[in-house]
Formats: sequence, C-alpha cells, structure tokens
Amino acid sequence: MLLEARNVIFDIFKKDKDEEIKEPFYTDDYGEWIIISHNKFLIFISSLIYKSIKKAGLKNYDLYIIQYIEDEKIKNLINIKGMITASGNVKELDLANIIKSSLGSNGIVGEIKVFKLKLCNSLFVFFNIDYMLKNLKEVKGHVKLLFPPIGVDLYNIPYSFQSLLKSIIEKNLGINCNISDVDIGDGTRLKLIAECKIQQTLDSIDQLKKALEYFSVTEPKISVNRVNSRQIELQIFINQLKTRAFIPLIWDRFIIDSLRC
Repeated sequence: MLLEARNVIFDIFKKDKDEEIKEPFYTDDYGEWIIISHNKFLIFISSLIYKSIKKAGLKNYDLYIIQYIEDEKIKNLINIKGMITASGNVKELDLANIIKSSLGSNGIVGEIKVFKLKLCNSLFVFFNIDYMLKNLKEVKGHVKLLFPPIGVDLYNIPYSFQSLLKSIIEKNLGINCNISDVDIGDGTRLKLIAECKIQQTLDSIDQLKKALEYFSVTEPKISVNRVNSRQIELQIFINQLKTRAFIPLIWDRFIIDSLRC
C-alpha cells in the first residue's frame, strides 16, 4: 500500500513502548481489515456512532472504518470515513443529524456527509466526518479499519471504478497508463485493457498481480504486449471477481447493475 496509507494505519497502533502490538487481520466480502482495540479516540468515537445507528432504528448492523486521521498540528481534530452495513432503511439527513447530536455531546462536529446505497437486500451507509473531540471517555471494544490493496490511497476514497484500477496499475508498476477498455460483464469477472508509457523493460508484474488478488478468487491473468519502443498494452483478466470488495472503495459511483449477490 502507499506510504501515506501505511503511516496512517500504523499511527493508530501507538501504545506504551513496552507493550507489544497484537492486532489481528480480518477478511470478509468487503475487503481486508485490521481489528483495532487499543486506540482510545477511535474506539470511543466508534461507540458513539454505534449508538447513533441503534437510535436510527437500523437492524443487523455492523460498522467499518475506511479511514481515520488524527491531525498532526491540532490536538484532538479528527477525520473519519466509515461504512455501515444494516437491514432496514433511514433517511440520510436523519442519520446525519442523529450522528451529529451524539458526537456533539462530546465535542464539535464540523462537516458531516452521509451517503446510502441499497444493494443485495442490504443497506450500506457511508459517512465522512470532521470532528473535534473534547470529552474523551474510555470504553472497551474494537472496530474494523480498512487495509486497502497496494496502490490505493485512502485519501482518494471514494474512487471511480476506472480511476481505482488505474491507480492500482500505475502504483504497482511505476508507469503511467490510460485504461482504454474495461468490462465487468455480468458482475462476476473483469476484463481490462490499458495502454502504458514505458521508458525501459518492465521487470515484473508480480506486485500488480498480488494487488489484484484483493478482488479475485483465483489468480488474475495479466499479459503484456509491446506496442512500440515506448508503449505497452496490458490485458488483465479476472475470472472470479470479488465484486463486493469494491463497495468501500467506490461507494458513491458504484454501478448497481454490475453487482451479483
């Protein structure tokens, strides 16, 4: 993953010098996650969001944190992006007001954005909140924090489908590319063609293949064709696509018809 993303994630593990880090990883249909249980700020804020979800009347809910940033210069200033999975329904404005009220009792809520998506008989709610925490209360619990595929910058989530794939290709190969064709068929496979500028021989595609495994049940197939001395064509094929793993990354531009439950 990008250096920035790595730094953000491992800053969250800060503990006493003598205390060992033992945070496990968790994988589900929506991607890969780190289970965070030692960051007091994140756990407390998550507990307030959990209470807001319950107050909104949602059922069978779960909370995922997509990005969490503590400002380096302003103490207790936080930005948090997250995803809620649930059954039932709620108006975006209503949930935003409930979250704002809950967080507001312990700090100052800045900008708050809420976006919902109905897929596969489930409700997905995404939020992006700027928050100044004033009153920290220590609570026990844990929360799932996104561990994205290599090449994904947490700051740029949500991506468009093509910009996500373009970023993954470019960051893993270290070259500039344009996607000329992308086809997800019936939502179970991916076929992509990219034209890339290259200054010298491409050493390896192994890192790109590993990154794309985040979205694939089987090993992705990648072929490289030389167009001329400064250009190559990449053909990428994924036969068994983990479509739901795209949801936390491209939520507001997700093509509903492309998802097969």
